[in-house]
Amino acid sequence: MSAHEVISLMLQFGLFLVAALSLVVTIMKHMSDSQNKKK
Repeated sequence: MSAHEVISLMLQFGLFLVAALSLVVTIMKHMSDSQNKKK
């Protein structure tokens, strides 16, 4: 594998991590919002 392939793979993995993290944060916000509304 060349350095260019490694860099592109890392970039794709980084983007995937960011997307997953934002998704988790959104779900957490929804959960806390619904819990607050129930109270």
